[in-house]
Amino acid sequence: MTLLRLENALLLDPEREAPALGTILVEGGRIRAVLRPGEPAPEAAERVDLAGRALAPGFLDLHFHGELVFAAARGMPDVLARSARALLRHGTTAFLPTSVAWPSERLGEFVRSLAKLAGAGDGSGAAPLGIHLEGPWINPAAAGAQPKRGIRAFEAREGEDLLAWGEGQVRMVTLAPEVEGAAALIEQLARRGVVAALGHSLAGEREIDAAARAGVSHVTHLFNAMGALHHREPGVPGCVLGDERLSCDLICDGAHVHPRVVRLAAQLLGARLALITDRIALPEPSRPGEAPDPSFGSGVLHDDGTALRLPDGRLAGSSLSLDRAMRNLQRFAARPRLDAVAACTLRPARILGCESERGTLRPGARADFAILDAEDRVRETWIAGRPVWRTAQDDGSHPPRA
Repeated sequence: MTLLRLENALLLDPEREAPALGTILVEGGRIRAVLRPGEPAPEAAERVDLAGRALAPGFLDLHFHGELVFAAARGMPDVLARSARALLRHGTTAFLPTSVAWPSERLGEFVRSLAKLAGAGDGSGAAPLGIHLEGPWINPAAAGAQPKRGIRAFEAREGEDLLAWGEGQVRMVTLAPEVEGAAALIEQLARRGVVAALGHSLAGEREIDAAARAGVSHVTHLFNAMGALHHREPGVPGCVLGDERLSCDLICDGAHVHPRVVRLAAQLLGARLALITDRIALPEPSRPGEAPDPSFGSGVLHDDGTALRLPDGRLAGSSLSLDRAMRNLQRFAARPRLDAVAACTLRPARILGCESERGTLRPGARADFAILDAEDRVRETWIAGRPVWRTAQDDGSHPPRA
């Protein structure tokens, strides 16, 4: 089993107070040790000189639609593999494929087709860690771009069926706690260890408090598709920003949330803030295996270069990547580099409960890395101690191993 020394690295460890120079020892696809300058390293280890570049844990996206929301079941394996490979160029090494609020038959097809594919990945692309159900048990008055014909009250039988079809791969469900049947849904998710996330909601203070006491622990795309903050009516944002029981994710593209509001949220949330992309990638019409309705049921989508929009201008998703979200957080909110890295790595891993495996540089964790230049642009992506993507503009100082 080959032992690697990734040396001359600026370590962006989200569990430390500041970046620091060091060496990472990798063996068997995992981090064996982290060495500080001056600590002896095994001479027999194969050396990889990172020439002062930054090394961060691989990024983890909790909310990724990509092309998956346009794929028919028969085309899902190819679409998922293509999406997983494309994420590598942005330093993302794990993600949650995310649904929309489809009618029962279409949603069941999505869950069944992904259940066989999600869970770990084969190392050739970012790992699909499970399934995120965004709806259908949400408030139609806060639907955003979700197809309203698929939004419905929760029925225990449907929930049991979907979770059974998911074969343990449903990891997160975004729901509105005010919809009919939500209390039973939250209870069902708690029993199964599925993250219950508040979103697409107009819930009031009492409903949010009751949901948090029952097991809701997270908030999906803060500020978007939820009641607004007002100085006499806090709405969902005003309730969750100060609630230490709830982590929140945010689409940091400058369109979904104004940069000044991003700054305010980052100051108030601190370590409770995670970044997501809510990325949608419009499919190429010539590709096989696509669903007949490329709008996923809400209208034809247009990519304006920053966000996806419906014909009436409403936001429907983002063209964001996590590396750009990380850079935006530093720029919009004046957050330290490590804070922005943590929002894309350790914090989403904690939300899923996989922080011993991912989002960290702890010994024993997976050797999944994003190698960054001084401007925090991804130069290489590593999975399980192996470089799987490298920018074509690299200077060739440390060629990837086979």
